[in-house]
Amino acid sequence: MSSQRSVLPHETSRIFLTDGGTETFLIHKRGLDLPYFSSFHLLGNAEATEEVSAYYRAFANIAVEHGTAFIFDSLTYRASTDWGDLLGYSPGALAEMNLMALELYREVARESGLADSDVIISGCIGPKGDAYERNDVLTADGAEEYHQVQIDTFKAGDVDVVTALSLSSSEEAIGIVRAAKTAGLPSAISFMLEKDHRLGNGETLQAAIETVDQATDTGAAYFMVNCSHPIDIEPALTEGDWVNRVHGIRANASKQEHSFLNTLGHLDEGNPDELADEYASLKSAFPHMNVFGGCCGTDFNHVRRISSALHRI
Repeated sequence: MSSQRSVLPHETSRIFLTDGGTETFLIHKRGLDLPYFSSFHLLGNAEATEEVSAYYRAFANIAVEHGTAFIFDSLTYRASTDWGDLLGYSPGALAEMNLMALELYREVARESGLADSDVIISGCIGPKGDAYERNDVLTADGAEEYHQVQIDTFKAGDVDVVTALSLSSSEEAIGIVRAAKTAGLPSAISFMLEKDHRLGNGETLQAAIETVDQATDTGAAYFMVNCSHPIDIEPALTEGDWVNRVHGIRANASKQEHSFLNTLGHLDEGNPDELADEYASLKSAFPHMNVFGGCCGTDFNHVRRISSALHRI
C-alpha cells in the first residue's frame, strides 16, 4: 500500500481524465448482462473480468498518450448493501468484490505504464436507490449510516478518494461526506442535473453545494456534475465563489432527458466531436476545472476527443 497520499484534483491545476459510461458500454458495446446495472458483478467471471480490464486499459492508455493523470472509478457504483442483497451477496462477499475492483484498477495502471503519481484510485459510490428515481425519504443521517459500510471497505482497500456519482439531493451528499470524514478519507461529490438545470429534488446546483459545505464544514474535497449533458450543465454554473468548488464533468453523450434514455432500449452516443468542443468551452469558461470523463453513452472514443480538445486550449 502507498505510504504517501496522491495529489487530488483540487490541489493542482493539471488535468485528470477518468472513464466513460461503464455500464452502457459493457451492455450495448460488449453484450454483457449487468443485472441491476451492476458492473462489479462481472468480476465473478474470468472472461467478463477481461472485458472490464480492457475497458479501463483503453482509457488509461489515453492518459499515458496525452500525459495526463487518470482517476480509476465507476466499477463499484452499485456495490453497496441494498444492491448486493438483490444480487445475493453476503456482506463479506460484497466487501471482497469492492476490494477486487480496486485491485483490478491497480493492475490496469501497472499494465498501462501509468506512473504512480499519475494514478488516483477512487472508491466509487452510487445513490442508495436508482439515480433516475427520487428518494425523498433518505435523510443525511440515513445516508451516512448506509454508505459508511462501503466507505469503510474502501478505507481498508487504501483508496485515494471516495467519489459519489449521480446524486440528486444534498441530503445524501451530506451523509456521504460525513461517512468519508469518519473513515479519514477525502470525498468528491458529483450531482446529476435534469433538463431544468436543477437536481432531481428541485435544488439548484449552487444551493446543493452550499448546503453540503455548510453542513459538513466544507468537508468535501471538491464537487462534480455527471450524467447530464453540457447544455444542461453550463446554465447551472451561475456566478459566485461556489463555482470554484466544481472541478469535474462526466457528461452524458446524449442531450435527451433521463426518462427518455431510460426507456430508449439502445445506445445514444451523441456527437463525440461536438461533445468534445462543449467540454473545451466549459474549460475555457472555468479554467479551474480539471477532471474530465464521460457518463451514459460515452466510451474511450469520446474521452480521447475530449482530451484532445482540452489540450488544444
